[in-house]
Amino acid sequence: MEIQVEIPKEKIEDIKKYIDPFHLDSKRQEKVFEEIKENAKADFDFYVLTIFAGIIITLGLVVNSAAVVIGGMLIAPLVWPILCLSMAIIRGKSKLIQSSVFTLIKSTSIIFIIAFLLGLMSPEYALQGSEFLSRTSPTIFELFIALAAGFVGAFVIAYPKIGASIAGVVVAAAIVPPIAVMGISISHGNLSMAGGSFILLMSNLIAVTFSSSILFLVARFKGPVSEKGQEQRKSNIRWALVLLLFMAMPLFLITSSVVQENNQQNTVREAVRAVIPDSTTTNVQITEEGDISTINITIQYSGKISQRQINSLKEVLNLKMDKIVVPRITIVPIVKVWEIEDER
Repeated sequence: MEIQVEIPKEKIEDIKKYIDPFHLDSKRQEKVFEEIKENAKADFDFYVLTIFAGIIITLGLVVNSAAVVIGGMLIAPLVWPILCLSMAIIRGKSKLIQSSVFTLIKSTSIIFIIAFLLGLMSPEYALQGSEFLSRTSPTIFELFIALAAGFVGAFVIAYPKIGASIAGVVVAAAIVPPIAVMGISISHGNLSMAGGSFILLMSNLIAVTFSSSILFLVARFKGPVSEKGQEQRKSNIRWALVLLLFMAMPLFLITSSVVQENNQQNTVREAVRAVIPDSTTTNVQITEEGDISTINITIQYSGKISQRQINSLKEVLNLKMDKIVVPRITIVPIVKVWEIEDER
C-alpha cells in the first residue's frame, strides 16, 4: 500500500529558497523585466535626469567635491538601459539589445557634451583634483569594483528590499564620472587623461553589463524558447565575456606600471631617509629616458645638504635601481618659530 504525502506549496517554496537562493518566481521575473523596460525608455524624463546628472557630476569634479558627485549619481538614470541590455542578453532579444545600446550611446554623448562645454569654462587646476585624477589612471581593481557594482545593482532591482535609487548610485558611480572626466580632459586638450578615463568607462560599462547579466542568469530569468534564441543567448554571453577579458588586458598593464612606479618611489624615499636623516620626502617624480632615470625629489629639511650627500644619494639610487640616476632635489626649508615672551 503506497502512502502519498502532500507537501504544502509554501513548504516547497521555502525548500527552493534554500536550494536555489537566487531563484525568482515567474511573476516576479516578469514584473522586474517590465520595470526595467519601462524605466529604460528614452523619454523626456530620462533625458532631463541625464542632463542634470551630467551638469552636477561635472561641476562636482571641477570643484573637487565628492558630495556633489554623489548627488549627481543619485539622479543619473543610466542604470536602467544597462540593466535592460543585460536582461536582453539573457533573454536573447536582439532588438532590445540594439535599443539599449542606442540609448546608452545617446546618454553618454549628452553627458560628454555637457562636460566638454563646462570644461571649456573651468580653470586648469580642475584637472588636479583628487576626484578628477582618480578617474584618469584605471587599474584592474576598478574592474573588480565595477563587476561587484553591476551584480549588486541588478540584485537590488530584482530583490527590492532596498530602494532602487541605491542601485542607480552604485552603477552610476562606475559609469557617469569617467564620461565627465573625458569631456573635461578633451576640453583642456589633455588626451592622456581622456584616454585613461575612456578605458575606465569602457571597462566599467562592460563589467557592469556582464555581472548584472550573471545575476539575471543565476536568478533563472526566462530565456528564449526556440533553439535559435538559446544559441543567441549563449553567443551574447560569450561576447560579453570576450569584451571583458579584452578590456582587462590594458588594465593589467596599467596596474603593473603603477605598482612598479610606487615601488621605485618607495625606494627613492628610503634612500633619501638613509642618506639625509631627519628629512621628509614630500614628492617623487620619475622620468625614464632609455637607461637614464631623472628623479625630481622634493624634501623638507631644516639644514643644508652637502655635495657629498648628493653624490652618496646618487650612488645608492644607482645601485638599488640598477640604472643611471640623475637626482634633482628641491629643498623646502623648515623654519622653527619659537614664541618668546616679551620682557616686561
